[in-house]
Amino acid sequence: MTITVSRSASIASPMTPAPSRSEGGRLKIAMFAHNYLPHPGGLEVMVFNLARRLAEQHEVVLVSSAYEQATGVAHEDGMVVHRLPTSHFTEGLGVPYPVPFGPGVSAAMKAVAGADVVHAHGALYLQTLMARRTARRSCAPLVLTEHVGFVHYPQPALNAIQRAAWRAIGDGTLAQCAEVVTYNARVHAWLEERAGRRVRFVGNGVDLERFRRREGEERRALRRSFGLPEDDVVALFVGRDAGKKNLDVVLAAPRDGFVLATCGARRNLRGDGLCDLGIVPYGRMAELFGCVDFMVHPASGEGFPLAVQEAIAAGVPVVLLWDEGYAHSVPREVVVACDGVSAVAPAMDALARDASRRSALSARGEEWARGHWSWAATVAAYEETYHAGIAATR
Repeated sequence: MTITVSRSASIASPMTPAPSRSEGGRLKIAMFAHNYLPHPGGLEVMVFNLARRLAEQHEVVLVSSAYEQATGVAHEDGMVVHRLPTSHFTEGLGVPYPVPFGPGVSAAMKAVAGADVVHAHGALYLQTLMARRTARRSCAPLVLTEHVGFVHYPQPALNAIQRAAWRAIGDGTLAQCAEVVTYNARVHAWLEERAGRRVRFVGNGVDLERFRRREGEERRALRRSFGLPEDDVVALFVGRDAGKKNLDVVLAAPRDGFVLATCGARRNLRGDGLCDLGIVPYGRMAELFGCVDFMVHPASGEGFPLAVQEAIAAGVPVVLLWDEGYAHSVPREVVVACDGVSAVAPAMDALARDASRRSALSARGEEWARGHWSWAATVAAYEETYHAGIAATR
């Protein structure tokens, strides 16, 4: 398998952009994401980090879904965000597929008119169909970031629906794209085979100033603020309410040597040695990572989880259900790599009882993050991708 690396977040190189269609090199970027903050999830956080940094140099209009009280048009983080009225009925099945409806769609489509480049996240969503329409109307290149590819669910019906969606929506999206990007080697290979074209590999970055190790009284104070025990070993699970996150595996593990903290969804869990934190605002996640002893991430069908990157950068050892697609982003030796879900519980127990191993993994992870994960490099890679798409559509 050959991976085309486009100035990925692990490679911070100088970039000479191609001339822009916009005066002074400033682009109008129309970005479409099916979900966005405050909706919980790693994709939402990735889009937030990328879009707000692009907005420092470019005009960014983001179109996504309303969630709870966050709805309508907002000027935030240097960009304009349209959160459309949306039905989230599929989330009860563990499949986020928001369906926009009603007022707001027309205003959003007017706001993105005349974009220099259109960037969609995920090939299969209705918001991506809006992105395709915007690109055609604006004669602008369509750039796709595909986060997960084909996700294998335990339910055969969901897999059948997903195959049909790729045939009906995904293949057409790939055909229209000027550029396709992913950040998982497994997804990269799958996409190149399906589309018969080059796919760029662009890794995500981490804000290394925010996501860092916390010590002493600061660490204890943070634990108190989250309602966590000050002296126990604390393991952290982060994930939305979806079967592929495999939370059941974590909950079934004996908690003799540690306390388990969970966040990412409103679950209202109860039990000995268990602290359910519900949905923690992204603005506090760096503090949460900074005060736990290790993280467990047994999810399958992921891209490369941004939460895992941020935990590693914060000096948090990670018990990770290994996906070979992660190998281009992090070596196995930086995490506790489990080759199956049955290995997760024993790995958690062993790590909870071994402070010296946690310390070694923490140092190894911090060193890797500092050397390889930069949002500045990620933004530069996407700017390069946008300019390549613009040049190809001239």
